[in-house]
Amino acid sequence: MILTLDCRGLACPEPVLKCRELIQTQQPEIFLVLVDNRPAVENITRFAQNSGYFIQDVETREENVFALTVLMAQVGEFSVKKDVPSFEKAAFFKDTEIFNKKPMFLKDGENYADYLAYHQKVKTVLFLSTDKLGHGDDELGAKLMENFLATLPEMHLWHVIMVNGGVKLATAEGKNLESLKKLAAQGVKISVCGTCLNHFGLLEEKKIGETTNMLDIVTALDLADKVIRP
Repeated sequence: MILTLDCRGLACPEPVLKCRELIQTQQPEIFLVLVDNRPAVENITRFAQNSGYFIQDVETREENVFALTVLMAQVGEFSVKKDVPSFEKAAFFKDTEIFNKKPMFLKDGENYADYLAYHQKVKTVLFLSTDKLGHGDDELGAKLMENFLATLPEMHLWHVIMVNGGVKLATAEGKNLESLKKLAAQGVKISVCGTCLNHFGLLEEKKIGETTNMLDIVTALDLADKVIRP
């Protein structure tokens, strides 16, 4: 009988934390995870891949209830048994997006793990919790945010994290999205809070970045040498 983790009703990042605890304590070859929101599917998929596992199958059992079959990587070849919902397809690959890119300042021959550990590199995180800059006039604040994001490619950023209203910057076509695309092309990691996207009904509208959870956000902030919060 396959071990089952019932994570329905749990808020981010509890489903990921429960998966981590299970893998660390029991190291099962295969287990099943039940979740009831789409961000949890993406977050568990990414966590599994970074922990020596992969998602063999995703079954939609009822509205907004998903069963993920998690398999240890060496047990079988990487595969997906059947088509999965469109919001999940982007997550089905062995390495996360950032591992396939060349981050800013990465030396030739240096892998991403070395890049993270290299103590002389300044890891600057931009933490965006709103789609406007400042308070007083929303129209002015939106324009200021456009100008702010447009200048970011001149900075030495490592990671951009968007939460709350800041996730709207990753969903709408326009100057803000173009600025974020320039950063991504430079190798800057873009992370967008999945719980926040879900709250605003924008999960399907995300056009850039990796859907993330609070555990990933806290880890990135802990690794950062400097955090900018406009």
